Order: sequence, then structure tokens, then C-alpha cells
Amino acid sequence: MSDHLDEEKFLPSIFYKKLEKKEDLKELKSTLHKYSSIPTTDWTYLKEFGAHLIRNYKDVLPSCNKLSFEKRCRDLNYWVKSEIYRYEKEHDVSGIINHIRNFSTDVWEQLDKEVSRRCEREQIYYPIDEIKIRKDLDDFCTIRDILLTKSESEYTCKAVNDWVDKKYNNYFSKEKCETYNKMNAGYSKEFGPFHISDNCTFYDIPTTFRSFNCAGYIPRYKIKSISNCERNIMSGELYKAVKSNDFSHHKSNVSTGTSFLIAGLTVLGIIFFFFMIYKFSPFGSFLRYNIMKKFNLTNNIDEEDGQLFERSEYSQYTDPENERHHIGYNAL
Repeated sequence: MSDHLDEEKFLPSIFYKKLEKKEDLKELKSTLHKYSSIPTTDWTYLKEFGAHLIRNYKDVLPSCNKLSFEKRCRDLNYWVKSEIYRYEKEHDVSGIINHIRNFSTDVWEQLDKEVSRRCEREQIYYPIDEIKIRKDLDDFCTIRDILLTKSESEYTCKAVNDWVDKKYNNYFSKEKCETYNKMNAGYSKEFGPFHISDNCTFYDIPTTFRSFNCAGYIPRYKIKSISNCERNIMSGELYKAVKSNDFSHHKSNVSTGTSFLIAGLTVLGIIFFFFMIYKFSPFGSFLRYNIMKKFNLTNNIDEEDGQLFERSEYSQYTDPENERHHIGYNAL
């Protein structure tokens, strides 16, 4: 059982290292003319890039079957874009359209025709910093799902939840959250860099960075979405209610019991208030006097009615002929 989680030992890191591995690919370099009409003799660094792209697409991508093909395809896209940015920076190449990007597109499209299972090319070029964040999010979600298949005999409850909290704090601590929120400005959820799937997104943080339910672990507070950064509190505090829309459901549960308690205390307070007035105030004396007066008057009337009733005699008989009855008279 391990108390520390090392991401380097998980498949996303292992696979990406294969993509990054540099080799002397002389044979593949000699075939580049089949993949692009852009002359690599003018830009020799394109030979290196093109040869590694061919190797990664045809040989590395189909390997590591324990990792989903979709994840491997996304990693290949991350690698290509990172290499493009690196070559552009090293050789002072600028512009959205340039020979490096055109070359990579030519090679990729030709490779699509040579393989049995195509990897779709991502057309949106996010800034390199955002690509790194997107990849890190993708790796996190993949490792998180792998951990769901592991037992506590491999990683302790504390180890996995500390890892989740650490990754959450990397982006959503009070110090960092606003920075990444600004990076997200102008993007929609579907076309932004910080959304991969419904359970791997900065737009549903409690789902993406959910804690593992084990060993009585108490989940920590997490904001609902990257757009809620302005209402963020210091991360690392225990989950608690705050004046935020993110906690409206929690507040409603708490307020129900509180409302009943307040209502009960209010009723008792009102009863006690009137009791004190009744017992000790001049108004209470006046009220008691009138109540007793009315009570005595009612009793006198009832007694007179009773005496009158006792002096009354009622006779009832049945007339066999007319089937009528009831005669009543008073004694003189």
C-alpha cells in the first residue's frame, strides 16, 4: 500500500514518453517526399519532425492498448502542436499559416490514408500554455478513472484524495483561479481548451475533481465552475456553506430544519408574552374581571333554565286513530 501517488508510473505518462522519444530515423526521413511537397532541403529540421510524426502515427499510436484510442489520439495531437510551437520559436517562424504547419498537415493527411484506424486532427490551435493545461487535465481524468479500478491495498484513501486536492489547487486555489479564468475568457464550453468531456471539464469541477469515498474522508470545498473563481475561497478548507450559488442546494437543506426551529421558538415566545400580560399587567386584570363576569352571568342563566325545566311536565301519547303525538303543558 502506497501513501504517495506517482503520475509517472501511470499509462498517460508512459505513452507520452514514447511519443517524445528521439531516435535517428534515417529510413523514414528518406520517405518524406511521399508525404509532402514542401522541400525539406530548405528546412532540414522538418526532416526530424516529419520522421517522428510518421513513427508516432504508424507505430506508437497503435501501441499501449490499455489506454483508450481516443486518449492516445488526443496525446498525438498534443505532441504535434507542442512540436510545432517549439520549432516556430527556435527558428523564428510566425503566422497562423506557415511552412511548418502546412508540412505537418500534409504528412498527417497522407498518414490517414495508410492506416486502418484514423486519428482525427484537431484543427484549433490553442496557445501553448493552454495546450499544456488541457493535456494535464486529460491526464488527470485518465489517471482518476484508472484509480477507480484499484483497491485500497494499492493506494491509501489519503494518497488518492491528497492527489485530487493537489491537482484541484493547481488551478482553483484562491491565488491561481482568477488567472485561469482569464485564460478561459472568450471561449465557449464546447470549443474551449478546458473541456474534454462531461466528466472531465473545468465547467463541472465537483464532478471532475470529485473525492474518493473511502475511510470516512470528508470532501473539501470545490467551486462549481471555472467561471465561479470570483467567489472562490481559500482551497484546503473543509467543505462549508458560503453565500454562493454553488451552495444553494446545501443551504436549502440546512434552512429547512432552521425554519422549523425558528417557527417553534416564535410561537412559544408569543404564548409566553401573552401569559405575562394576562398574569401581571393591568390589562390582564381587566381581562380576567370581564371573563369571570361573563362566566358568572352564564352560570346564573343556566341555573334558571334548569329550574324552569324541572317545573315543566311533558306528556306524550299515541293516538291509534290519527297516528299523531306530542302534547306539552306547564303546571300552574
